[in-house]
Amino acid sequence: MEAVHAIRFRSEDARLAHEDNNLETLSLIWLDDSIKNATENLIIQHKLRTVIHHVITFNDVHKCKKYIKSMSKDDRIVLIVTDHLGPELVPRIHIYRQVSAIYVYTKNQAKNEEWTKKFPKVKGVHGDLEMILAKIRSYQANIRFKVDEPLVVSIFAPNSNQDQSTTELNGKFIHSEVSIDVLLRMKSNPTDKNEFIDLCKEEYKDNEEELAIIEEFQQSYSPDRALWWYTRDSFLYRLLNKALRVQNTDIIFLFRFFIRDIERQLEQYKCTAPIRVYRGQLMPNEELKILKDSIGYFISMNSFLSTSINRN
Repeated sequence: MEAVHAIRFRSEDARLAHEDNNLETLSLIWLDDSIKNATENLIIQHKLRTVIHHVITFNDVHKCKKYIKSMSKDDRIVLIVTDHLGPELVPRIHIYRQVSAIYVYTKNQAKNEEWTKKFPKVKGVHGDLEMILAKIRSYQANIRFKVDEPLVVSIFAPNSNQDQSTTELNGKFIHSEVSIDVLLRMKSNPTDKNEFIDLCKEEYKDNEEELAIIEEFQQSYSPDRALWWYTRDSFLYRLLNKALRVQNTDIIFLFRFFIRDIERQLEQYKCTAPIRVYRGQLMPNEELKILKDSIGYFISMNSFLSTSINRN
């Protein structure tokens, strides 16, 4: 295993600001007040990062709750909490949309399964950290088709009666459409992929598994394999989907070669007849109402939509 090194910060706020630049949607939060020192903390982070790249640790319930509450509603959290802190934290943060799944780390499984029954976001109570990590891996694989990530759409509404003004809605729609159209029309440059790979190597410099995939991508990627790479469980789809959802223009620009290749492959393999596909999507009532009120309008999705031919 690679050596791990501590970065010293003047304050807790400085540490969180440093760690808050997450280019993916999913974060892993570990709350445990029994970690004895910085070295032990970093070793645990290294292990957790093999499952979800963006890891933040806390040893204080109030600071953890404050951080979760401050996160964007576009982000999602998987929380691992020790048994003696869970009963205090879980009731406080369970309602937050940012919280996607909770796992309780305990040596007394039977005792803690009782209080966690009231909280459906608690997906597991285990005394083996490796078991929890395996559960999170399985959860992460499943959410590609049963997603509680925001479904970000742009709507062209000629006579909008929604809270947002027609000008605001249509401006977002046109900006989204024009931005992607410009990217698709830009001429390819031999350095496009290199710029993107440099960013990825910097972002995942402490993640050996993702670095290995980045190296494979650098050596073997070709335009006719864009869809294969996008559907692979790796950094690619996570970075691209987050960038498109939050309209991170800097990251989208670096993805321009990949978006072009995906668009060409989708055009090449497009269906000549309608087919039915399925996708689970959790959304709050206000977002569902916007879609219902937009029947008959032009609706454009701001990210690629993963679906399945299997309804289950």
